[in-house]
Amino acid sequence: MADRTTIDATLSRYYRAWEQRDHELYRTVWADDAAFADPPTDGEVPPTGFEQILAGMEDVWSKAQSITYDRHRAWHCGHSVAVHSTVVMRLVDAVAQVPLIHVFRFTDDGLIRRLEAFLDFDQVEMAEGERPDWMPTST
Repeated sequence: MADRTTIDATLSRYYRAWEQRDHELYRTVWADDAAFADPPTDGEVPPTGFEQILAGMEDVWSKAQSITYDRHRAWHCGHSVAVHSTVVMRLVDAVAQVPLIHVFRFTDDGLIRRLEAFLDFDQVEMAEGERPDWMPTST
């Protein structure tokens, strides 16, 4: 059973991999059969396996010059952790602040088995520049 120290180390690698755009580091956090639902949807199968998950990560990376996470709070419950953070995306001519909830499920080895990312584009704040077209709103 993974303990909190092991899980926290995996979380640190996960966020560091995003911020550094490090494919190899990103690979170290995922179980072989992992799934990443971003956003979670009813009835759809989320990307599964590292190559599909990496493709989604690269799509986000292609839209931003840099991505940083300001982690506000984490709630640990056994092999599950919910993390509230603000993602700061520096775009070519804008900066978006995206509130985000990640819900991680870990294997007994402390690797990510499933990840769900909850975000509401209506809550995105533009710190600089205009909202890009790929960030939809419901209004």
